[in-house]
Amino acid sequence: MGFGSWMVPLIWAQATGTPPNPNILAPLALRRWCGSLTLSSPESVPSWFGIWAWLAALSALLLLALVLQGPRRVLGQVFDIAGHVRLTSAAIARLRRSGRMLAITVGLTVLSWTGSQTLSFSDPQGKEDLLLLTRSRSLPEIGLEQGVFAGLTPFRDVAGLSSNLPLLVLATVVIFRASADLLGGGFTPYGAPRKPKMSGWATVAWPCMVLVILYRLASLGSGSGDLPLGGCLMVEAIVVPVLLALADGVLLAWVLVELRNAGFGDAGADAFDTRGAVALMPGAVLACVAAVPSRYLASAVFLASTQLPTALSADPNLGAWVRWQLGTGLAVAQAGGLVIAGIAGAVVWSRGSIGEALRGYVRLIAAEGGRLVAVLAISGVVAGVAAGLTYIAVLSLPTATWLLNAADGYAHYATLPVGLWALAALVELGERSLPEATLAGADGPGPRNA
Repeated sequence: MGFGSWMVPLIWAQATGTPPNPNILAPLALRRWCGSLTLSSPESVPSWFGIWAWLAALSALLLLALVLQGPRRVLGQVFDIAGHVRLTSAAIARLRRSGRMLAITVGLTVLSWTGSQTLSFSDPQGKEDLLLLTRSRSLPEIGLEQGVFAGLTPFRDVAGLSSNLPLLVLATVVIFRASADLLGGGFTPYGAPRKPKMSGWATVAWPCMVLVILYRLASLGSGSGDLPLGGCLMVEAIVVPVLLALADGVLLAWVLVELRNAGFGDAGADAFDTRGAVALMPGAVLACVAAVPSRYLASAVFLASTQLPTALSADPNLGAWVRWQLGTGLAVAQAGGLVIAGIAGAVVWSRGSIGEALRGYVRLIAAEGGRLVAVLAISGVVAGVAAGLTYIAVLSLPTATWLLNAADGYAHYATLPVGLWALAALVELGERSLPEATLAGADGPGPRNA
């Protein structure tokens, strides 16, 4: 039995005076989120909580756009059907010109998912989880509920790329080589063009990514399952989420740079734009935290709770707060993150600093707030429909040990293109919001071509 296997029942066993049934799905929901970024309901019966959270998040973003733009301009953008068609076409064009990025991302995702399925193919826990999930839900209810939660996390696949171990290893090797060249200094012959200076974040990025790789391998070897591996010191509740955010940020920055360069027609200039990706690292980390805040919240709260079993037993309020954070609180955090998830469209046109990214996001909402709301709404609906239909199709097969994991995996295949399209649309909106007088910078945006 892995480390997390005995902690989850302890966390959800702190409630007094209530039957065990209301919390029966909470441990499963936590494991699915930590293991595959599959947000699901922790409640024992279906509810409309997910869709209300999604609508509340879009309403909050719309309200913010109304404040910065004014009602007339916002509504004009929200209901500009022709404008949405043009934006969709422009985003697809960016993706088409970013063929290398698509090939690497999709190809290594298939490789990573195949390996994960191989390891868990015959695990009897998979069949138990599926029976538990279907005990109180019909197939259409599962499809609808999972679709709603997929719509609440449209960027999960691109903001959590460090879960893709082959891609993480490849990026680590590339950044390490670039960092070694930076530290080596390399002699530049007289008259030869000087190589552009690389950000010092490169020397931070690759050691953090190595630690994440080792942590992932240790988790696989320990049999801890899908839950975060803990059991050492309290500091891991801070260190592990920070390392995950840094690794996610580097990979998201690479995707953003590829999409940005595609607008200038030079997305295929280098095998990996290390310099550009590393320069955007701080802002890209912020974008990941905004897009999937529950990824880091779940790790931090769970790892902290494993160090405080006595306190959880002694303080019912603390135990209830932890259960809420690791259950319904994950969806609440994701809804809040959806309000600022569009910051990725500002980060890519900045020089990477957090302050510049925040100012750029305010500028983006002030210029394109209505279209930003439309992009998040469209991507949420499309991701939800695609994921819901996938669950209905896969789970209609005869019950097997691998079926629930396969449904989660195929749902991610369905939502990955949606997340990439939404990210490309954000890059396009970020470019449109740039001031006309913006000048080309070393690592920042260039003037938009006429």
